[in-house]
Amino acid sequence: MTDNNSERRKSDRINARLKLEVKMPRDDGSQETATLETINISSSGIYFKADHFIEPMTKLAMVLEVSVPSTGGADDFELAPVPCEGLVVRIMPETAQKDCSEYEVAVFFTNIDALGSANLEKHISLMIEDPA
Repeated sequence: MTDNNSERRKSDRINARLKLEVKMPRDDGSQETATLETINISSSGIYFKADHFIEPMTKLAMVLEVSVPSTGGADDFELAPVPCEGLVVRIMPETAQKDCSEYEVAVFFTNIDALGSANLEKHISLMIEDPA
């Protein structure tokens, strides 16, 4: 028998309010860039707030900004971009709501380059070590 309350994620998830730029698809096939904020992140995906419904399984192109240690010194940090692509795997509420002004969107990464992945891992490690 399996425990339904056990954690199924393979990577650490941390609460993080980070700048996220998302190319949001429009009904006419074009894209609009929206600047949003994450709720939490992991090396396999992100959870963020959006002001409109995004259909599950929608492909998104995104750029996440994370803090990483600077090459200048141990206590110095710099912002590093993490360009990535992902699929919407969950959205709450689950359907478009007429009076809803905020949706929570879970995205699983499908493409992230080696440098972006390394920067994301550095940021997550930094946040785990010093959550303040």
